[in-house]
Amino acid sequence: MSAAFSPLEQMVVVLARDLADGELGAAGAAALVPMAAIALARELHAPNMTVGGEMFFNPEPGHLYPSMLDDRALGRCEAAETFIELFGHSHHGLDFFFHSGLQHDAYGNINLHHVGGTLHAPKMRGPGAANLSYCHTSTRFYICPTVHTARNFVEKVDFITIPGHLSGPEAKRAAGLTKEGPRFVVTPRAVMDFDPATLRMRLKSVHAGHTAEEVQRHTGFDLGIRGDVPQTPAPTEEELTVLRERVDKTGTLRI
Repeated sequence: MSAAFSPLEQMVVVLARDLADGELGAAGAAALVPMAAIALARELHAPNMTVGGEMFFNPEPGHLYPSMLDDRALGRCEAAETFIELFGHSHHGLDFFFHSGLQHDAYGNINLHHVGGTLHAPKMRGPGAANLSYCHTSTRFYICPTVHTARNFVEKVDFITIPGHLSGPEAKRAAGLTKEGPRFVVTPRAVMDFDPATLRMRLKSVHAGHTAEEVQRHTGFDLGIRGDVPQTPAPTEEELTVLRERVDKTGTLRI
């Protein structure tokens, strides 16, 4: 058993374990947890992973930043490109990508546009999203919000910015979405995956210190809990050591 760890460190470790050597992927804009997961995977088991698809390739920022839109997050990198080049090749897709939003629903659809009201007269306006091609050209993506409440996990999003599984297998096929789509939803409370038959989100494991009942209470739709739910495997001593000494030297994730 490893020493004490934070919810964000648990999230990073869960995501890093699922990334494979030789893959090409990107962290997205709000990239604190995703970038740490990519860096940890490269340190431990995926040295030949390529980070690309966001105007730079294989950056070495020195320490973590909340957003990859911060120029300091680029640090040193092997190559850089313009938006024109990025949009020009993004239709080829990536092996993996990361997303989060204002709302996430039972089928992994994500809303970054507005909550309440209408698109043109919302109660709250979101940032929207740029270059949505990655959401349907990449082989898979992960959803990793750093907050998990019934306010941001809702039965149906107010607006679909990033399609997950829409309303299930038939809707997904009809829309021409042929990729895997969202694989895991990783939050500070738990890990969710998707039922292969219905493509609805379900509870896969709960993090240490949390319960299935608690996670369900903070989720605005049925998570399909049947029987005992396992605990998420904790970070190992090696994973924590590498994460803290090589990836997150300033302790940004230890909150």
